[in-house]
Amino acid sequence: FTKAIHEVQQKTGFKNLLLERKLKTLLGVLEKKEVELSEVFAASYLDPTALSLVSQKLEDVLSSKNSTIQDLQLQLARVCKAHDDMLQTMEAKLTAFGIPLDNLGFKPLAAPVLGQAVGQGPAGLVSVPT
Repeated sequence: FTKAIHEVQQKTGFKNLLLERKLKTLLGVLEKKEVELSEVFAASYLDPTALSLVSQKLEDVLSSKNSTIQDLQLQLARVCKAHDDMLQTMEAKLTAFGIPLDNLGFKPLAAPVLGQAVGQGPAGLVSVPT
């Protein structure tokens, strides 16, 4: 039982790490692209109509990327919530069976997403941090 719990914790931690790295990578790419675009605008002498069209397309792309970032943040919050729910269930079961938490051999890690508190509902229902 303890081994299975430890494996689930490791898998959840790995998923969290992957999602955080993916989010950081996307944010870095976005910043780089914004700098490149501003340099292109500064170097080119586009008429206002063409500039408006390019700006609108850029806004559409940015909107799509922001949506992707929000989806990744929600996935990360759900995975963290599922992990925390699993820890609470494990602790309740250990207590119910009369097994002290000190006998685990490790200390379970329960941490909020990026310093934000997530909801207390089931893992599929994560509230918006305030």
